[in-house]
Amino acid sequence: MTVELIELIAAQGVFRPRGHFSQLAADHVPFDRLTGREGYEAAALQAVSNDEPVGVVGARGAGKSSLIAYVCGRLPDTHVALRVPVTGADDPTSVSVMAAVALSQALDDLDLERYQRDALSRARADQHTEHRTPGGLRGGTLGGGPVPAQVHGELGTLRQELASNRLASERLAGLDRLITILVARRLQPVFVLEDTEAAIGGADQPEVAEAFLTGPVRAFVAELESPCLIAIQTLFTGSYAYAQIAAQLRVIEIPTLTDATAPEALPAIVNNRLEQYELAADAQAVLAPEVTEQLIGFYDETGHSLRFTLAALQTAAEYAADMRAQRIGPGHVRAALSDWRSRITP
Repeated sequence: MTVELIELIAAQGVFRPRGHFSQLAADHVPFDRLTGREGYEAAALQAVSNDEPVGVVGARGAGKSSLIAYVCGRLPDTHVALRVPVTGADDPTSVSVMAAVALSQALDDLDLERYQRDALSRARADQHTEHRTPGGLRGGTLGGGPVPAQVHGELGTLRQELASNRLASERLAGLDRLITILVARRLQPVFVLEDTEAAIGGADQPEVAEAFLTGPVRAFVAELESPCLIAIQTLFTGSYAYAQIAAQLRVIEIPTLTDATAPEALPAIVNNRLEQYELAADAQAVLAPEVTEQLIGFYDETGHSLRFTLAALQTAAEYAADMRAQRIGPGHVRAALSDWRSRITP
């Protein structure tokens, strides 16, 4: 391996966790593949395709959002992912507020004229994508055909009513109207709530999580006739609020990498990142033999957080680049782990 490659990995942030939802699908290496068991991505995709609400349960940084993004990118053409920005809500515990946020974001995502213009531009450039981009309609079509003028009018009316606050007391009903408009055109919306961790906090704010689960989450799961994908932290699964909705969810629990699977799984994740950045290298060439074992130990120490493990590896790459090393060695990783241990509380 060359010094220049390690410097490139450090400078480009190859292993740095990425927060943008649109990037997470590419970052995700399916747990079905990492563990050798089908029961995660495949099960979530099947459930949503069958119009079931899905709760993706896992620890902080375990890969909930990336799994959800991966599934959204592989929905059948009859379904469209509509992201609900939980972090954009002034009060994520309010059903009315969350319904307004969901409706506003969906109407923005369903800017059909813009999507049709984009589709025309892509057709002229002969550019095609394999999967739907999470968060909106691909190509500006409903049910595979041109968008009827009536749909523009119906969505425009909803937009005006939301903007003029005429839906103030019935925002959830407005969201239900949106579903009806789309389903009538044979398109099933899938509401995606994946940024829940940042919005409702962790163990230090249990009352916020309880109100979020018993309010907006229950409304999306039980009151709207539309499937959803919701990220739920493991630490809340023992709560009364979770018990109230769990029976109505198809629960997909993020697996933890075991002593048997981690030695192959972590290098597979590293290889995926190297491929994304079109770097002609693999984990075996970039990482010294001892490094994988060190990363596995840190993964266990942080409560099985792939996010923190990758972040530590990126820091190790930066140490290695500073020392003009030809690969990331155990000394670089030790320094990086010491740095990260001072920043996080598992």
